[in-house]
Amino acid sequence: MDNGNGGFSVCIIASMFDIGVDELDVDQTLDRAAASRARIAADEAESLLLALHYTDLNATVAPPPGGEIVPGVERLRVYGGEGCPPIAEFCAQEFGWRLGMSHGAAAAYLGEALALRHRFPKTLAQVLAGNAEAWRARSIARTCLSLSLAAAGIVDAKIHAIINSVTPSRLKVFVKAAKMQADPAKAQADADLYARQRGVWLGQSNDHGTKSVIARTATGDAIRFDAAVDELADIMAQEGEPGSHQQLRAKAVGLLADPAVALDLREHGRRKARKAAAQTTEGFAEHCTSGRDHGSGSGHEYSDGDDGKYGEYGECGEGDAHGEGGTGGGSDAYGTDTDTDTDSDDDVPFDQFLAGLKSRNPNRARAPHSFYVRISQEALASGDGVAWVEGIGPLLVSQLKELIGHEAVVLKPVIDLREPLSADGYQVPQRIREWVKLRYPTPMEPWATGETTFSTDLDHVVPYDKNGPPGQTSTRNLLPVTRTPHRAKTHGGLRNALLPDGSVEWTTPRGARYLVDDTGTHYLGQVNLTTGELAPPPKPSGATASKKRLRRIGLATEDEPDDAA
Repeated sequence: MDNGNGGFSVCIIASMFDIGVDELDVDQTLDRAAASRARIAADEAESLLLALHYTDLNATVAPPPGGEIVPGVERLRVYGGEGCPPIAEFCAQEFGWRLGMSHGAAAAYLGEALALRHRFPKTLAQVLAGNAEAWRARSIARTCLSLSLAAAGIVDAKIHAIINSVTPSRLKVFVKAAKMQADPAKAQADADLYARQRGVWLGQSNDHGTKSVIARTATGDAIRFDAAVDELADIMAQEGEPGSHQQLRAKAVGLLADPAVALDLREHGRRKARKAAAQTTEGFAEHCTSGRDHGSGSGHEYSDGDDGKYGEYGECGEGDAHGEGGTGGGSDAYGTDTDTDTDSDDDVPFDQFLAGLKSRNPNRARAPHSFYVRISQEALASGDGVAWVEGIGPLLVSQLKELIGHEAVVLKPVIDLREPLSADGYQVPQRIREWVKLRYPTPMEPWATGETTFSTDLDHVVPYDKNGPPGQTSTRNLLPVTRTPHRAKTHGGLRNALLPDGSVEWTTPRGARYLVDDTGTHYLGQVNLTTGELAPPPKPSGATASKKRLRRIGLATEDEPDDAA
């Protein structure tokens, strides 16, 4: 069934949707693909219209019970920028969860739809006419969120006609230029804001033990950092370390995390460069003296001729490249001897040389860092298998050595997640917060996107009662959730229940029910708010293969009954 080119997947999809692709020739396949893309664009345009209608239905907020305004209650919020009408804050959560989005992603989507209607009407008209794809239009609205209404109108006038006629990267450049022209003062303010938002972050994804580092810094600092990484990579290459230049640059970043060793390696490379330059100079001097009289010391000077790399070597005679009486040794600008390594270092493998550098720095210390590693006893004993590292994800056990390092490892006692913890007060102690963080690495709400941190809200599933029994702040009654769902549960009619297996059921004010467990988010259907009965979700039209189709492609057995449909 697998033709080696994805034919197996094509067969499954074709059978599920009955689209009959096997009989199409090349031109027909291209036509069908273009038509499919057009249908997707039309569906995305319809989604925008539905989102706008949804916001119109949620343009007000019901007054709180008793009329008292307390912190955390639902408010009207403007999501799309200046000129957009406010909408009920919690409505984005209901919308997003039903569409498989987090609250934040749904709020952004609704805001972009509103911005297109109220700030970029010409661009929205292009989408509704089928002349522009909705995702391109939304990207413009998102990029121009901070612009004034007048400036957004200028961008709309300049950009709407070219949305689908240029590539996304060129469109981004045109939008940036239009923003600058529409509001130069805002462009300068944005530049100042970006300067204040500089920082260094770790990427969310982890690919087989490789993780990204994102740095936003001053241009000059970035250039100098790049040069430092390049220099260390070049030194490693000269020492015979295998790998491409980019692979060695990645290793250099790891060395910079150990500044003392990185500095010693840099000085070692510079010493070898000075030594090679001195030998080159001596060769020039020998060539000079072998062809002339050793008389009064007069002679001619040698230089590199063009770029001044070697500069003036001076007259042939006494001394060397470092000046009169020089020894060929190295010194820094203050005259301090920097040649701490020996000639024997030149002949040892790089990994041994690097270990020697580390051993000659007894006071060196890496910045401390804690790793939470989940690993079975069998995998730990055998050295094979998979470990789970918080903030990184799955790693082969063999990769833990590279992750943790080779020295200064302090093991802490294992936190047994089978043992519940509790406290009597409302505030969550650190030991319980750590337990919850390890048990639930992701907030336990539908479609959560981030990771649980020590600052994530912890929700008392059964609300805390100051007059209630002791032990209410317990690992059996706490869940990590983000701030808006937490507020919506407290003030907006959202409900949740912690099940015995650790999974969580959520029910929205409109009766949509979701199950969140270790495998993700699952829409269970709609609860009748009067009777409490749960109606399961309908099967997607055209997307469910019958057992007959599955049997035809070998994915169901003969004894399995056909679908009722």
